[in-house]
Amino acid sequence: MEFDDFKEFLDFLNHNKKDKENSVVNLLDFIDWCNNNNHEELLVRLSSEKQGGLGYDSVIDFTTKRIIITRKKLMNRIFELGFVAGLGPFPYMILSKKKQQSKIKDSAKLKIEKILQDENLEFTISYIDVQKIVIKRGSNSIVRNMLGSFIPKNYLTILTKTNNKYEYVLSIKKNGDFSKMFYWMKSILPVEISFID
Repeated sequence: MEFDDFKEFLDFLNHNKKDKENSVVNLLDFIDWCNNNNHEELLVRLSSEKQGGLGYDSVIDFTTKRIIITRKKLMNRIFELGFVAGLGPFPYMILSKKKQQSKIKDSAKLKIEKILQDENLEFTISYIDVQKIVIKRGSNSIVRNMLGSFIPKNYLTILTKTNNKYEYVLSIKKNGDFSKMFYWMKSILPVEISFID
């Protein structure tokens, strides 16, 4: 989607909404608008890693239509160039008070068609094929030191209706605050999301 298309959605939002401050409703309206206008856009991106950080790392993209799993390129495993994790650029702008094109950096602009043509594409899962997604706080990975204790990683499991199970380790350093990640996934993704503490 180009920024002009996004401005169309903002016009739609401004003309058709009484409660423009309800961020979850605005994001759900954005998803409906994208689906009705044949746009596939990134909603949430997560970064997973194997133990040690330089192993078999993946990017998990949740779009308006599906989940896309892509293996990270070696350069991205070392330097994490561009957009690493969080809400997609357009959902972020919907939540932002200043909805300007300059807010989206070039490194954060993502085209789903390009991701789907990437040679490192692992697979995609349509939401209708997902039974549920389980997010587990990494309580068993607590690190304690002189400064206190912290959880360095969480876990995400995707269960499909055909009994496939995909498990990922989510580094706190790359994916940010656990409660925010869980809140947005549970609020806007069209699948069941469960939480295990």
